[in-house]
Amino acid sequence: MVRLTRWLTGWVEFVILGKKKGQAERFLSLCARSGFWFWGMSPYQGECSFRCRVRASEYTALKDLARKSGVRLRVIRRKGMPFFFWKLGRRKGLIAGAVLGMILLWLLSSRYWIITVSGNEQLPQQTLLSAAEEEGLFEGAVRDRIDAQNLAAELMERFPEIGWVSVNTKMCSAEICIGEGIPKPQEQSSETPANVLASVDGQILSIDAFDGEAVVREGDAVTKGQLLISGIVEDQQGGTHAVYARGNVVAKTRRTFTAQIPLKQQKVEETGNTLLRKSISVFGIRLPLTLREEPSGLWKQEQQEVSVQLLETPLPLSVTTEIWTEYRETVQYLTQKEAEKLAWDAVTLQQRTLLGDTGCVLRQEIEQSIKNGCFTLSVRAQCQEEIGYTQEILFE
Repeated sequence: MVRLTRWLTGWVEFVILGKKKGQAERFLSLCARSGFWFWGMSPYQGECSFRCRVRASEYTALKDLARKSGVRLRVIRRKGMPFFFWKLGRRKGLIAGAVLGMILLWLLSSRYWIITVSGNEQLPQQTLLSAAEEEGLFEGAVRDRIDAQNLAAELMERFPEIGWVSVNTKMCSAEICIGEGIPKPQEQSSETPANVLASVDGQILSIDAFDGEAVVREGDAVTKGQLLISGIVEDQQGGTHAVYARGNVVAKTRRTFTAQIPLKQQKVEETGNTLLRKSISVFGIRLPLTLREEPSGLWKQEQQEVSVQLLETPLPLSVTTEIWTEYRETVQYLTQKEAEKLAWDAVTLQQRTLLGDTGCVLRQEIEQSIKNGCFTLSVRAQCQEEIGYTQEILFE
């Protein structure tokens, strides 16, 4: 504590130089009577001189006593906090840098610079970060302007597939924690009366009415829009009431699938030319590391971003690499066999999309033709599919 106190107040180490014997002793006696305290005393180059230390604030008052005693005082060194700051005061640039550093530290500590997402499996991280940015949370956002609870509520409203979400903030970092729930199936309202109608012409193969009353049988021919299962049913007392009709109606239908493939195809291929552009992002400010401009023409961009981490904690520092690949358009002429394969792929996709997983093709007739540089494939098919769809009953 004594050493700390002396360093805080500052001290001066000096030499008492006496010409005659006894002058230094007289000086020390006068100082003792005046209440000055010395420490670290030792002889200095002879019997008439001494080395000692005194508080910095008391050194100036010793000069009067030195004149009375006939000795000279010579300072060897000065130590302590007052002299330390006095040296710094002579370096204006250092003081300005310290002030600017404190201001910069205050500005940086009042904002969020690290934003992470955890718990997401289906939702892309960039989608969540973009949504949070629209709500005001981004790199460089002011901490006092972010309400974590309101932000979590907005994200829940935006993404119904999220089971829960919380925004945890700590100093200059914010973490968006989510739990993806199972999407709730949209149940059809059973309170609204509805009928089941035919979506296409066909012949009924089977009909199962879960709710409502079937009005057609197996083997009946139906047309598009015809009533299949009625939502108006009669109870045991002879009264009628309306229900939400449900059921499966499988029918034999006729469909035509057509695909046209031009024999002259525009093809895009790589030229082998690539361009790299790098940039660094510091506290949300992006600085280019390369001076190359974005290329014009037919180029494809791929972006890679590497975040800098310290002890598994991401820092507001990242390096982005843009990889640009050049492409060119070429003309390719297809043979009839190649065009036929592409046409069958298109027809198969149409069948899967229209018939779904439960439907199938029973029989089909194929027609092929080439006209005006285009290969045409037409398939007239006999299909088996679910044809029922629900329509609300309107009462006047």
